[in-house]
Amino acid sequence: MRQVLLVLLLLSCASSYALEVDQAYRLIPHQRTVFELHQSNLPATEAQQVAKLLSLAEKAMVERVDAMVNGAEKTGYLSRIDDILWQLEQLRVPEQVQATRDHVIQAVQQHRAFFELQNVTGNQAEASRQQLVQASSRHLRSAHQELMQTYPEETKHNQQAFFDYLCALDFI
Repeated sequence: MRQVLLVLLLLSCASSYALEVDQAYRLIPHQRTVFELHQSNLPATEAQQVAKLLSLAEKAMVERVDAMVNGAEKTGYLSRIDDILWQLEQLRVPEQVQATRDHVIQAVQQHRAFFELQNVTGNQAEASRQQLVQASSRHLRSAHQELMQTYPEETKHNQQAFFDYLCALDFI
Protein backbone atom coordinates (compact mmCIF):
# COMPACT_ATOMS: atom_id res chain seq x y z
CA MET A 1 0.00 0.00 0.00
CA ARG A 2 2.82 2.42 0.87
CA GLN A 3 4.47 1.69 -2.48
CA VAL A 4 1.26 2.51 -4.35
CA LEU A 5 0.92 5.80 -2.48
CA LEU A 6 4.55 6.64 -3.18
CA VAL A 7 4.10 5.96 -6.91
CA LEU A 8 0.94 8.11 -6.98
CA LEU A 9 2.75 10.92 -5.18
CA LEU A 10 5.68 10.78 -7.60
CA LEU A 11 3.33 10.80 -10.58
CA SER A 12 1.44 13.81 -9.26
CA CYS A 13 4.69 15.70 -8.66
CA ALA A 14 6.01 14.84 -12.10
CA SER A 15 2.80 15.90 -13.81
CA SER A 16 2.63 19.19 -11.89
CA TYR A 17 5.20 20.61 -14.32
CA ALA A 18 3.64 19.14 -17.43
CA LEU A 19 1.87 21.67 -19.58
CA GLU A 20 -1.25 20.97 -21.55
CA VAL A 21 -1.10 21.59 -25.30
CA ASP A 22 -3.49 24.55 -25.14
CA GLN A 23 -1.49 26.11 -22.30
CA ALA A 24 1.72 25.82 -24.32
CA TYR A 25 0.15 27.53 -27.34
CA ARG A 26 -1.12 30.37 -25.11
CA LEU A 27 2.33 30.81 -23.56
CA ILE A 28 4.15 31.07 -26.89
CA PRO A 29 1.59 32.65 -27.99
CA HIS A 30 0.65 31.00 -31.26
CA GLN A 31 -2.46 29.99 -33.15
CA ARG A 32 -3.30 26.30 -33.16
CA THR A 33 -4.82 24.68 -36.23
CA VAL A 34 -5.36 20.96 -35.73
CA PHE A 35 -4.62 18.69 -38.71
CA GLU A 36 -7.97 17.19 -39.73
CA LEU A 37 -7.71 13.64 -41.06
CA HIS A 38 -11.31 13.63 -42.28
CA GLN A 39 -10.70 16.81 -44.32
CA SER A 40 -7.44 15.67 -45.87
CA ASN A 41 -7.01 15.11 -49.60
CA LEU A 42 -4.18 12.68 -48.89
CA PRO A 43 -4.60 8.91 -49.05
CA ALA A 44 -5.81 7.75 -45.61
CA THR A 45 -2.61 5.94 -44.58
CA GLU A 46 -0.44 8.83 -45.71
CA ALA A 47 -2.62 11.35 -43.89
CA GLN A 48 -2.33 9.28 -40.70
CA GLN A 49 1.47 9.23 -40.96
CA VAL A 50 1.64 12.99 -41.55
CA ALA A 51 -0.75 13.52 -38.62
CA LYS A 52 1.51 11.42 -36.37
CA LEU A 53 4.57 13.42 -37.46
CA LEU A 54 2.77 16.68 -36.67
CA SER A 55 1.55 15.30 -33.35
CA LEU A 56 5.12 14.43 -32.33
CA ALA A 57 6.26 17.90 -33.37
CA GLU A 58 3.54 19.32 -31.15
CA LYS A 59 4.63 17.15 -28.22
CA ALA A 60 8.18 18.43 -28.69
CA MET A 61 6.84 21.99 -28.69
CA VAL A 62 5.01 21.41 -25.42
CA GLU A 63 8.18 20.02 -23.84
CA ARG A 64 10.21 23.00 -25.12
CA VAL A 65 7.73 25.53 -23.75
CA ASP A 66 7.53 23.66 -20.44
CA ALA A 67 11.35 23.67 -20.19
CA MET A 68 11.47 27.38 -20.97
CA VAL A 69 8.83 28.21 -18.34
CA ASN A 70 9.73 25.76 -15.57
CA GLY A 71 13.34 24.82 -16.33
CA ALA A 72 14.63 21.82 -18.25
CA GLU A 73 15.94 20.07 -15.14
CA LYS A 74 12.68 20.42 -13.20
CA THR A 75 10.54 19.17 -16.09
CA GLY A 76 12.70 16.22 -17.06
CA TYR A 77 13.03 17.74 -20.52
CA LEU A 78 16.02 15.69 -21.66
CA SER A 79 14.47 12.30 -20.98
CA ARG A 80 11.08 13.36 -22.34
CA ILE A 81 12.56 14.81 -25.51
CA ASP A 82 14.73 11.72 -25.97
CA ASP A 83 11.53 9.66 -25.98
CA ILE A 84 9.97 11.96 -28.58
CA LEU A 85 13.14 11.83 -30.69
CA TRP A 86 13.09 8.04 -30.55
CA GLN A 87 9.45 8.04 -31.69
CA LEU A 88 10.28 10.42 -34.54
CA GLU A 89 13.19 8.26 -35.64
CA GLN A 90 11.00 5.13 -35.57
CA LEU A 91 8.10 6.80 -37.38
CA ARG A 92 7.51 5.32 -40.79
CA VAL A 93 6.55 8.02 -43.22
CA PRO A 94 6.08 8.00 -46.99
CA GLU A 95 9.30 8.47 -48.94
CA GLN A 96 8.26 11.97 -49.98
CA VAL A 97 7.90 12.97 -46.29
CA GLN A 98 11.22 11.57 -45.07
CA ALA A 99 13.05 14.86 -45.64
CA THR A 100 10.38 16.67 -43.61
CA ARG A 101 10.72 14.17 -40.77
CA ASP A 102 14.51 14.47 -40.88
CA HIS A 103 14.30 18.28 -40.65
CA VAL A 104 12.00 17.99 -37.62
CA ILE A 105 14.40 15.53 -35.98
CA GLN A 106 17.34 17.86 -36.60
CA ALA A 107 15.43 20.82 -35.14
CA VAL A 108 14.44 18.90 -32.01
CA GLN A 109 18.00 17.64 -31.57
CA GLN A 110 19.18 21.24 -31.73
CA HIS A 111 16.56 22.22 -29.14
CA ARG A 112 17.91 19.45 -26.93
CA ALA A 113 21.47 20.76 -27.35
CA PHE A 114 20.21 24.27 -26.51
CA PHE A 115 18.82 23.05 -23.19
CA GLU A 116 22.01 21.16 -22.41
CA LEU A 117 23.76 24.55 -22.62
CA GLN A 118 21.03 26.44 -20.78
CA ASN A 119 22.93 26.79 -17.51
CA VAL A 120 26.33 27.35 -19.07
CA THR A 121 27.49 30.95 -18.87
CA GLY A 122 29.82 32.95 -21.03
CA ASN A 123 29.95 34.42 -24.50
CA GLN A 124 30.79 31.13 -26.19
CA ALA A 125 27.82 29.33 -24.64
CA GLU A 126 25.49 32.20 -25.57
CA ALA A 127 26.80 32.18 -29.15
CA SER A 128 26.31 28.41 -29.32
CA ARG A 129 22.73 28.70 -28.06
CA GLN A 130 21.97 31.37 -30.66
CA GLN A 131 23.45 29.22 -33.43
CA LEU A 132 21.29 26.30 -32.32
CA VAL A 133 18.16 28.47 -32.31
CA GLN A 134 18.93 29.76 -35.81
CA ALA A 135 19.78 26.32 -37.19
CA SER A 136 16.66 24.71 -35.73
CA SER A 137 14.55 27.50 -37.21
CA ARG A 138 16.04 26.86 -40.66
CA HIS A 139 15.21 23.16 -40.34
CA LEU A 140 11.62 23.88 -39.37
CA ARG A 141 11.16 26.33 -42.25
CA SER A 142 12.57 23.68 -44.58
CA ALA A 143 10.22 21.06 -43.12
CA HIS A 144 7.25 23.35 -43.79
CA GLN A 145 8.43 24.10 -47.32
CA GLU A 146 8.84 20.36 -48.00
CA LEU A 147 5.29 19.63 -46.82
CA MET A 148 3.84 22.43 -48.92
CA GLN A 149 5.71 21.28 -52.03
CA THR A 150 4.79 17.65 -51.43
CA TYR A 151 1.12 18.36 -50.79
CA PRO A 152 0.07 21.42 -52.84
CA GLU A 153 -3.44 19.98 -53.23
CA GLU A 154 -4.02 19.51 -49.50
CA THR A 155 -6.89 21.49 -47.99
CA LYS A 156 -6.17 25.07 -46.94
CA HIS A 157 -7.08 24.13 -43.36
CA ASN A 158 -4.47 21.36 -43.23
CA GLN A 159 -1.88 23.50 -44.98
CA GLN A 160 -2.43 26.06 -42.21
CA ALA A 161 -1.98 23.20 -39.73
CA PHE A 162 1.38 22.35 -41.34
CA PHE A 163 2.48 25.92 -40.67
CA ASP A 164 1.08 26.16 -37.14
CA TYR A 165 2.57 22.90 -35.86
CA LEU A 166 6.04 23.66 -37.22
CA CYS A 167 6.02 27.36 -36.43
CA ALA A 168 4.93 26.66 -32.84
CA LEU A 169 7.88 24.28 -32.47
CA ASP A 170 10.24 27.06 -33.57
CA PHE A 171 12.02 29.19 -30.95
CA ILE A 172 11.73 32.22 -33.25
